[in-house]
Amino acid sequence: MLVSEEGLLRSGFSSSELQIVKNNLESYGGTLDEAILDLARRFRTLTWIIAACTIIFLLLVLFSTGIKIIAGGVAFLFGIAIMMIGQPPVLCYKSWRYWRANRP
Repeated sequence: MLVSEEGLLRSGFSSSELQIVKNNLESYGGTLDEAILDLARRFRTLTWIIAACTIIFLLLVLFSTGIKIIAGGVAFLFGIAIMMIGQPPVLCYKSWRYWRANRP
């Protein structure tokens, strides 16, 4: 997949978001293609983790006691919040959307 700056700007990236990705590439190396694909993968992974946490929480609601439901819900919320802090969710979503529209 050939990623161009113009294509990213047309797909919804702002110039400041694009600059963040380019600064990351300057610091750590790689290509724009690799960065966009990596961000898209992070979004897909986050989506799967949130879905799994939701299913487990629903199982807790159905088959567990009140205190375990509260503890599990708080634990899942903290876990998901930490994962979202560790990655830029907006950039990941826009990268995933761009990748999905332009995949080979």
